[in-house]
Amino acid sequence: MVNTLHSRQREFVKRKFDPSSKADLAIYKQFISSGTWGQTTCPFEAEWPHLTIPGMIASKISEYAVRNI
Repeated sequence: MVNTLHSRQREFVKRKFDPSSKADLAIYKQFISSGTWGQTTCPFEAEWPHLTIPGMIASKISEYAVRNI
């Protein structure tokens, strides 16, 4: 049982959303279009002070766009 949980935990490693990454933006676009993260769970971790991952991503994309004007 412990080995199964440990191996499953590695499948769901969360990472920080990178607004400059086309791969991360494509994952978010798919979420916006379908309302789901796909066959797996959301790959991103929530960062302080954000309460939701979609809200955090929208904020990070906005900040990134304004910073690069």
